[in-house]
Amino acid sequence: MKKLWLPALAVLLLLGACGTEKEKVKEEESKQDVAATEAEAKDKSEKETSVADSRLQEPKEDTMCEMCNMKVYMKDEEMGEFSTQAIKEDGTIAFYDDIGCLVNAEVANNEKNEKFVRDFNTKDWVKVDDATIVKTDLKSPMNWGYVYFNDKADADKYIADNSTAHVEELQKIKDDALERRNKKMKEKAEKEAKGESDSMHMEEKNHDGQGH
Repeated sequence: MKKLWLPALAVLLLLGACGTEKEKVKEEESKQDVAATEAEAKDKSEKETSVADSRLQEPKEDTMCEMCNMKVYMKDEEMGEFSTQAIKEDGTIAFYDDIGCLVNAEVANNEKNEKFVRDFNTKDWVKVDDATIVKTDLKSPMNWGYVYFNDKADADKYIADNSTAHVEELQKIKDDALERRNKKMKEKAEKEAKGESDSMHMEEKNHDGQGH
């Protein structure tokens, strides 16, 4: 009788092992399905983010910054990666030569604009709120030195390749831009009070990049 139980026990153990193995395979397949779904959703999100707004335009050779009246560089020109633009509430487009002018335009004109910057690699437009902003040692028109990435992985790679570069929050840039603007406005007022004539944008052009 004991001899009959041994084969039966072996069969049960084998069936149990097969069942456990099938459960493991099923669990692994489930994890892979979840990972694939998440990757697909991320890819879709990134593609949607990178799709340019049909209202966006490109600056021309003679386009000037709305804030400082300096040249706005075109896409393929040197320093073209620093050019920015805004879609105003009335639908009109405004171009700026650097991010400081872009964010300060809202303060100066009491506006709330949709703000766009260029992806550093593709030069395509991306919403500044969606971009990863990186502070660099690169020379930009107003000495801000910020570049922008639609894909965070590209930003991480740039930082890995450039030891002095780091991610910066948009609010920090807004605060610094406003501080710089207030300082220049004060200096301009003092000069005018003394009868001196000097343009605010020329002062900003020669700014040495302090405060960063």
